[in-house]
Amino acid sequence: MKHPALSCLALCLPFFASSAHAEDIMSILARKAEAPSPLAPSSIDYTYTLTLDVKSREGKDLSEGQAVLRIDPTQPPGSRAQILSASDAESEALQDFLKEIEDEDNTMEKQAEGFWCGPSDVDSQSDFSPDNFTVVSEDESQAILRPNPDKLAELLMQSDENADENGRKMMKKLLKRIEGDVTLSKPSGDMTGFSVRMTRPMTMMLVAKLKTMTVEQSCELAPNGHYRIGVMDMNVEGKALGSRFGQEIYMEISDLTPIP
Repeated sequence: MKHPALSCLALCLPFFASSAHAEDIMSILARKAEAPSPLAPSSIDYTYTLTLDVKSREGKDLSEGQAVLRIDPTQPPGSRAQILSASDAESEALQDFLKEIEDEDNTMEKQAEGFWCGPSDVDSQSDFSPDNFTVVSEDESQAILRPNPDKLAELLMQSDENADENGRKMMKKLLKRIEGDVTLSKPSGDMTGFSVRMTRPMTMMLVAKLKTMTVEQSCELAPNGHYRIGVMDMNVEGKALGSRFGQEIYMEISDLTPIP
């Protein structure tokens, strides 16, 4: 009769052998650089539900609002969003959000850039070169990588390319006070989330200081096999003229339905 411990060892050895030879994330990124994965789609072929929760503070004034929207990105500006429910349909936060969705300059390509996770063009594929990251942690299913400061600055400045001169100056100042992480799945190397956080306060103007800024985003697989935004959570807090200000935005995308 075989000893139970030996039986367990015999069962476990194949597992440990395969784990020992599992491909590390830097090797995966190097492999993908040689044979890039398909780019994120430039369109959205789904209607979807968007759940929004906004909380704002200006001094002693607190406000919050929740809304559930059904979005059809293929519709013309002015008819893309249907309000399913809202705590206050006329709230400033919701109206600003709807204005952005319905903007005629918010083309399908721009909508897609804000919907899908991962590179959307050949240039952004190179952002995931192994040289641009250091490994924070890694296991069999995923790895968390930290972009090198120069690469993080480049990525954020690209996202802020439409800002005015003062906005870009503020972004350059902010870049000295933030760090970020990217989560990649294994063995595909696809991005499944990211986070950005401010490491120390920043004086924005003579009378205002930004104390906290965090952004976290998770990604989920869509039916077409590409990762899309699942949840985005942003929090900003500061103080101006002796009064606190802040805003927290939680956004969740769900219930994707293919458009015929």
